[in-house]
Amino acid sequence: MTSRRPVLAAIALLALTLPASAAFDAEGCVTAFEPGTDYFDAKSSVDYADNFSVAYFDHYKVVTVERPSPGGQSESYVLVQCGTPEPELAPELADAPRITVPIQSLLSGSTSQSPALVAVGGVGAVTGVARRNFIATPELIEHIRQTGVIEYETSGVVNVEAVVAAAPDVFMAGGGGEPEVQRLAVAGVPVVNFAEWQETSPLGRAEWVKFMGLFFNAEDKANAAFADVVEHYDAALALVADVPEDQRPLVLSGQAFNGIFFAAGGQSFMARLIRDAGGRYVFEDDTSTGSFQIRDLERLIVAARDAKVWIQASIHYHTLADIAAEDPRLAALPAAEAGQVWIPDALKGPNGGVQFYELGSMRPDMVLMDLISILHPDKMPGYERIFNRSIALN
Repeated sequence: MTSRRPVLAAIALLALTLPASAAFDAEGCVTAFEPGTDYFDAKSSVDYADNFSVAYFDHYKVVTVERPSPGGQSESYVLVQCGTPEPELAPELADAPRITVPIQSLLSGSTSQSPALVAVGGVGAVTGVARRNFIATPELIEHIRQTGVIEYETSGVVNVEAVVAAAPDVFMAGGGGEPEVQRLAVAGVPVVNFAEWQETSPLGRAEWVKFMGLFFNAEDKANAAFADVVEHYDAALALVADVPEDQRPLVLSGQAFNGIFFAAGGQSFMARLIRDAGGRYVFEDDTSTGSFQIRDLERLIVAARDAKVWIQASIHYHTLADIAAEDPRLAALPAAEAGQVWIPDALKGPNGGVQFYELGSMRPDMVLMDLISILHPDKMPGYERIFNRSIALN
């Protein structure tokens, strides 16, 4: 009979050479660090966004934002698992902020971060916001009401002293590149840029929920939230996939202000939404990824004379008379005369904030459903729009 002792000895030796299972305390910190152990069981991959990426190592992650602000150079942030030692990093990461994760405190610099914070369970970590009254997300509003969350931008400019005194684990800026935010970084505050608005695809913007999840070690929650968005977005796409080109209405997107019309760029996320909703965009040949200005309204009138629908119009419009007061030529557009002017402020938060600018970024599937119901109402009979209202219904 073959002895089992050599086999048992081999198993025991193997057990000694394998890294121990990771153990964490109540705050998510490692209780006994073991080199070679992978401390990130759940990981995120970036499939649609092109403005951020993440690389995982055993006990830290390197997150990179390619365009943190207009004209800015790419930035990297080193996220180190709590309870583990400082990693040895390549020279190019010598100046990168080191941030211990999961973070316990965050100052939020953009309302578009709010739905992502809800999705990854990070609302409780918010210790400061730019302006309370700008926030529309109910969960964050309730958190602010119950806790001592500071307000650091009441005058329209970041109060550097207040932010430094708050000493957050992360100051999550909105990607605007303000000089005050740069001063925070010099003062030693870990500044991270949540620059989802520079994505040109709707799902690319929505995928920034994964970016938020990285700071809370909440990749599982972020992945699940985003997968749900993709599933619903794809289902909406299928509704109009067979619509012939000649049945795809021409669409105008934008609003006038002080005699200038701010139109969505032809390569912007809104132009992409129009195409995905079964429409054709008036300025689809434009190469702008954001918005662009039309100072000669006659150019706009000529371009939009065949547009059947006008979306993303000013939230100040309630009737055709309001448009005429802005400029009679805009009120004479066929879309305006037909009552096909749509304003994205139907859903508001408890403070009156417009949810489209928060929830709409993370839930483009909902925005797409709204647009399909506007452009092709036969595809969605009985659908109740979430974000959009028409001047014809006021």
